Amino acid sequence: MMESRFAMFAVIAALFWAALAFLTVQAATALGLGAAGDFFFGDFAYPWRAQFNFDFAIHLLLVAAWMIWRAPNRIVGAVFGLLAINLGALFTLAFLMVAGWRARGDLRAVLLGRYA
Repeated sequence: MMESRFAMFAVIAALFWAALAFLTVQAATALGLGAAGDFFFGDFAYPWRAQFNFDFAIHLLLVAAWMIWRAPNRIVGAVFGLLAINLGALFTLAFLMVAGWRARGDLRAVLLGRYA
């Protein structure tokens, strides 16, 4: 049986995912998918935006490294890592919800993956 704490996390993660998906569709509709990189890298001309984007990029790389490490094998991990880098929280939130469901809410299993 899933822990109630995981159920609460899953609900919050699903709400965040839905809001982010909505904003992503709005941005893609208004500017196109190709504009994402232009805005991300273009913002490095502005010091605080550069700081935020660099911080975010480090976060994505750390999440990708964790996904590679915990995956059942390195190929699956590399695919998950690339998806996390390219899709950000759209992928990571879904990944965490599925991993939590598969682990029946066991946070240790979610975090450690094959090492649990």
